[in-house]
Order: sequence, then structure tokens, then C-alpha cells
Amino acid sequence: MKFTLIVLAVVFTSAIVIAQDEQDQIQELFGKGLNAFNKGNYGEAVVFYTRCIERDSLTMNVWFNRASAYLRLREYGNAKSDLDHILTIQPELLNARMQRAVVHAEMGLVQLAFSDVSDVIKQDSTFPKAYLLRGRLRLRSMQDTMGACDDLKHAFAAGDSTALRYMPEKCR
Repeated sequence: MKFTLIVLAVVFTSAIVIAQDEQDQIQELFGKGLNAFNKGNYGEAVVFYTRCIERDSLTMNVWFNRASAYLRLREYGNAKSDLDHILTIQPELLNARMQRAVVHAEMGLVQLAFSDVSDVIKQDSTFPKAYLLRGRLRLRSMQDTMGACDDLKHAFAAGDSTALRYMPEKCR
């Protein structure tokens, strides 16, 4: 009986040590991905983030960071795939929905971009970048100057001074 308990204790302790070692390796890979991303080495960042995901596919910030790297590489399909994955699991993540709106806009999927960014605004009416993107979509693709003016004014009032750059004269 004592022998069985000792064996179980050793096995359990070994499992904890292995799990902690795995988490340490994931954190190291994640850190390397961040460093590569911050240096502008987006392809290298994708490699490190992918290795993290292969070891732990449940950490959404790794998926988000990989999507951000794909976006910088203009690999919009891959970025969209990662963001879709995140939003399937955690649909309430506004940063992922906002990022997907940007990806949709870059892919020319204006209605999908508009829908995503409008959802962000519904959930957080103080998100200036969301108003900025929606205003730009309305101006550029939807020919909705009045709606664009409202959104760009909201963005500016919420602290995004870049909204002035896109604001037509008649809005001011």
C-alpha cells in the first residue's frame, strides 16, 4: 500500500514538473514571437506563434498575435482564419472582432468589415478606432458622407485625432 502511494506521488509530481516545463517552453516561444514581431520580423513571429499553438491551442492571445503578424505580412486569409477561430471560441473579444474588421476591409469585404466594426461599437461605444474605421468605410466604399461624418466626429471626440485627416470639409 505504501509502495503504491509512493509510486503515485512520484508519477503525480513528475506530471506537474513536465507540465510546468511545457508551459515554460511555451512562454519562451511566445516571448521570441513578441521580440520578432517588435523587430518587424513578422514571418519569424508567425513561426514562433505557430509552435506555441502546436503545444497549446487554447491560448487566444497567441492566435491573436499570429493574426496580427499575418496582417502585417498582408496574408489576409491566414489572419482571417485565426481571427475566425478566436471569435468562434470567444465571440466577446472586441480586439479580435476589430482586427477582423480591418482584415475584411483589406480583403475588400466591405459589408463584413462594416458588420464587425458595428458590432464592436454596439458593445463598446467608446472605441475610437472602431468609429474611425466605420467612418472610413462609409466614405470610401459606401458613399455615405453623413454617416461617415458622424462616425469621424465620434472618433475625434473619443480622442482619435487622426479622424481629422479623413474628415471631409463639410463635416467640420
